[in-house]
Amino acid sequence: MVAPKFFVVARVVGRDGALPLRLVHLCNVSATETLGDSYYWGQDLDGEPDTLWGLEGYTHPVGFFLGHVSTGIFKREMALVDSDKLLRNEQGLASRDYDLHHYDWAGGWLKRTDDPERDGKTSHIAIYHFWATDKTRRADLIMTFLDASKNLDGALQSFGILKEVRDEKMLTLWVR
Repeated sequence: MVAPKFFVVARVVGRDGALPLRLVHLCNVSATETLGDSYYWGQDLDGEPDTLWGLEGYTHPVGFFLGHVSTGIFKREMALVDSDKLLRNEQGLASRDYDLHHYDWAGGWLKRTDDPERDGKTSHIAIYHFWATDKTRRADLIMTFLDASKNLDGALQSFGILKEVRDEKMLTLWVR
């Protein structure tokens, strides 16, 4: 049996000037994970220049919940984030400056084979969170976005449709 792909959308709020100092190195954490298979990070362009948004993909949830925090590079980078006091409000893994949502893949795509910049490191990212009135409405919204994804061409590098695991009413679009 094959497990569905599992994703995490992470928002990391840094203090003023933190992004170029250390937080950008968090990309290296994702790149080394055994059960990780995709990762994209981008800077917030909407008034929070020291906020990072990331999408981490795993072949199994265990890759995030057990593997992610146990890697040497994760431990090293997190110790540096804490010692340099790079988060905005408080340091440590329990900080409110980390906002994580956990997802199953519902559809769309992360890369287009015809995109010469499909592995680009400077793409712009937009994340849209939706809350439906119930899980049936969320399923309807997923179908609407799946239909729309078939008619998008050229302009978008990614159009990921993600179902929040812990909130049956939540759906997120990852647009790159």
